[in-house]
Amino acid sequence: MFATNYKFQVSKSFNIVYMLLLLLGLFLTIGRWTSQFSDFVIINSEINSHISNFSLSLMAYLGIGFIWLLSGVKFKYITVLGLVFIAGNLFCETLMTILNTPDIVDAYFGIVGTLISYLFLLVTQKYGLAPVENQK
Repeated sequence: MFATNYKFQVSKSFNIVYMLLLLLGLFLTIGRWTSQFSDFVIINSEINSHISNFSLSLMAYLGIGFIWLLSGVKFKYITVLGLVFIAGNLFCETLMTILNTPDIVDAYFGIVGTLISYLFLLVTQKYGLAPVENQK
């Protein structure tokens, strides 16, 4: 049905962890947005106010990096992408005052989300990839 040019496939256990991380990010993002309209708090109000940077960084880097892994992109480019996410978090939360209220704690949460994704991608690249066998 869909034509894919993936060079690698991932074992079932890595796919499960990938989906759980994405669902965690989605749950945290929805929880944060819900808390703006109700008294819903994820852990405590301090963490709740910064969790969107964590979850959005986690989901975006994880999503892009995982697709790049399966496509055979060199891991150094995936690493550079992570560094771009970290720099973007720092830039947006310290220097970009027009669109955002500066808050270094938000940047820290975004960096942690990026690092968790990076660790997952690194372990997946090292232990979870297998070449796709051509089926014709």
